[in-house]
Amino acid sequence: MNKYFKIVFSLAVIVTLFSCAREDANPVSKPRDYVEQYAKDIDSINKFIDTHSMTVDAQFNVEFTEIPANGPEISIREQTQYPLQFKTVTNVAHEVDYKIYYIVLNEGVGERPTAVDSIHVSYRGVETVKGDQFDFAQNPVWFRTDDLVAGWSEILPYFKTGNYDPTDGPNPVNFSDYGAGIMFLPSGMGYYNLSQGTLSAYANLVFSFKLFELKYRDHDSDGILSKDEVPLGSDFLYDPQDYDSDGDGIPNYFDVDDDNDRVLTKRELKKPDGTYHTFETAPGCDGLATNPARVRRYLDPACKPPFAN
Repeated sequence: MNKYFKIVFSLAVIVTLFSCAREDANPVSKPRDYVEQYAKDIDSINKFIDTHSMTVDAQFNVEFTEIPANGPEISIREQTQYPLQFKTVTNVAHEVDYKIYYIVLNEGVGERPTAVDSIHVSYRGVETVKGDQFDFAQNPVWFRTDDLVAGWSEILPYFKTGNYDPTDGPNPVNFSDYGAGIMFLPSGMGYYNLSQGTLSAYANLVFSFKLFELKYRDHDSDGILSKDEVPLGSDFLYDPQDYDSDGDGIPNYFDVDDDNDRVLTKRELKKPDGTYHTFETAPGCDGLATNPARVRRYLDPACKPPFAN
């Protein structure tokens, strides 16, 4: 199901995913029409996919090569070892259904991030028009996914973390079975009208990446991880950003009172011994936690203190 997403254009992504300061970004004075620009973007991305081949080594490092005229190489679209896939993301404000191509090189075996968690990744970024590398991090770095350009939040939930074995020596951690993939982002899912460094405005981006670890976050410090601030099995399962159970205009993962009953979620989770329930142990208003389909009491506006436990 398509859903609205938020694009944060102030992203001059922290640390190495553009290590330049935010004020170094140069916006074009008058942004282009989103619908018209997307038509150009998807054409450019399709041309890149059809005119470049890719090679992937045992560590899922990716190289793109332009196919010469009448060359025997197989294009990214035609190769079958790693099928080209896509998802459609509807941005109501832009009036655009963005098509995001992606490739799963390896799904991973660990935990799956949501759109708002912290991720430990290495990556390489290429601009489609020039085919030039504009950013690269061989050694893994930590990012908050919702601080990155919007495309990352859309694609990372398709991947999982890997395993690691600590060892002695100059490289103390060996990662294995990690998620690895490629994403092709139209400018509306990237920096749009911002230019920065060697990257031009309205650039379409290709990222190859590896997902090693993640940290689940609790944005509102209410004791419920942001990934659990949505109904199980819902369309928001991997993107809590737009789920607002009480309709007060504040998404749950930023709302300290999820059911708008004027009792803080934190208080509704507190046990008599001073410790706190987790999402898994949080009871319904009857104090029971046996029914997996129960409405947790911090989501039930009719449930007020004193609480049964």
